[in-house]
Amino acid sequence: MKNITVVTVVFNEEKRIETFIKSFLWSNDLIIIDKSSTDSTREIIRHYPSITLIDAPYSDTGSEFKLGIDIAKNEWLMTLTASDIIHPDLVEKLLKLINDPSFDYEAVALPFAMMVFGIREVKRSPWGAATKELLYRKNVIKTSSVVHEEFSHVSRKIYKFKYSEYENLFHLTHETLETFFERHIRYTRLESNKYSDCSIALKSSLKELIRSVKCVTLKRKTFLLGWDGIALSLAYVSYFIFKFLFVWEKFRGKGRSEYSTIRSDILSLWERRDKKENLYD
Repeated sequence: MKNITVVTVVFNEEKRIETFIKSFLWSNDLIIIDKSSTDSTREIIRHYPSITLIDAPYSDTGSEFKLGIDIAKNEWLMTLTASDIIHPDLVEKLLKLINDPSFDYEAVALPFAMMVFGIREVKRSPWGAATKELLYRKNVIKTSSVVHEEFSHVSRKIYKFKYSEYENLFHLTHETLETFFERHIRYTRLESNKYSDCSIALKSSLKELIRSVKCVTLKRKTFLLGWDGIALSLAYVSYFIFKFLFVWEKFRGKGRSEYSTIRSDILSLWERRDKKENLYD
């Protein structure tokens, strides 16, 4: 019977890693790449001897997924994060699907329940998605070191599940505002680094910001969720505000250079004054 390799990359996930593990122990090839966690993440993982644990140096991207994909034992792979937990009935359906001799698809869009700040709303949330492609045959996977583009596939043979109320892959992300903005800063700073031309970078990031506003106001009408909708809208748009600001700072920010010059000039004046006073002593 065919099984599925599950690969995830983690860093300091002691609060979520055991829940993730217990949800995916059905896999006969569960691979976790730890990016040099400084908490008890690795110790928790080592309590489960069936898991393949790979130690990797820390990085801000998820490019380490390739380490797991390269050693995967199974034909089918699922690439996940520590935020994920899966309904057991969905697992049964997935295993039955890939073991059907007539199943000739190369990627599967799973029923996907993405929750942000504890809110689950497929229709109105800007992060809402009924399905997400997370299960692939190994031979169609494409990897990258670009943040948020670490893996994709090159197939058009995609099987799509219908969204379910319960039988989903649940993505429980952004539990608090503190972690939300910490990740905002890290990811948007990294995304700004892919640009090398000032004009293109500013125009592109501004367009993304405008599209995000249109998404929550015209496309999704997130505000119709009331106060929760307003909070989700502002949180979503803030990501693209951060990205634009990091792009602007990269090409036009003068804080470091200007402040360094001012500090140097003022300290030089103080040094001259001290020397002058020493002459009169």
